[in-house]
Order: sequence, then structure tokens, then C-alpha cells
Amino acid sequence: MARYDDLSTGPIAYAAFVSSILLIILILLFRALCYGWVELEDAKKLADAHYTSADAEIGQQKARVSDYSKAMVTVSAPAGSESTGGSPAAEPSQVERLHIPVQRAKEMLLLDLAK
Repeated sequence: MARYDDLSTGPIAYAAFVSSILLIILILLFRALCYGWVELEDAKKLADAHYTSADAEIGQQKARVSDYSKAMVTVSAPAGSESTGGSPAAEPSQVERLHIPVQRAKEMLLLDLAK
């Protein structure tokens, strides 16, 4: 009668092994899913982040390089001014210059180089 009271260990071991593998796979999938959620949340936070002072400065710089404007520029004396009668210690002077947009300057440079 003892033969009928014993448990069949083969199927139990097989079920334990398969369930262990499935549990490990589920844990790894859940971990990957959570990692994806964290990365998505971080990307969303970075996309929504605004730095007011930096954004204003960048806006001003973009406006400055994309528009025509006049500016006063400090120009030093030419290098050969001593030989033409100028004083060797000539003071730098302020000259009004026209600033052009970067895109227009690029076009002009390419046309000049094409000649």
C-alpha cells in the first residue's frame, strides 16, 4: 500500500522548474517596463522644462543674428598708419557698421567664393 501513498516527484520538479523560469521572465519584463516608464517620464520632464532667463537670452541672440541692424563697433588704427603720418599710439575709434543676417552673409560669401 505504500506504493500508492508516494508522490510523483518528476512532474512536481518539472512544474517547479517551469514556474521558476516563468517567474524570472515576468520579473525581468516588469523591470523593463518600469525602466521604460521612468525613461519616458524623464524625457517628458526635460521636454516640459523651461529656463526663462536662458530662453530669453537665446531669443535675443536669434533675433540679433537674423535681422538687419546698425551697431557701433570699436575699430583700432590701421597697421600702416605710422608710415602715412599717423601717430603710433592712435586711439581706437567708434564706427557705425551694418549687421546683416547670418543667412544673407552666407549667401553673399558663397556668391563671392563662386567667382
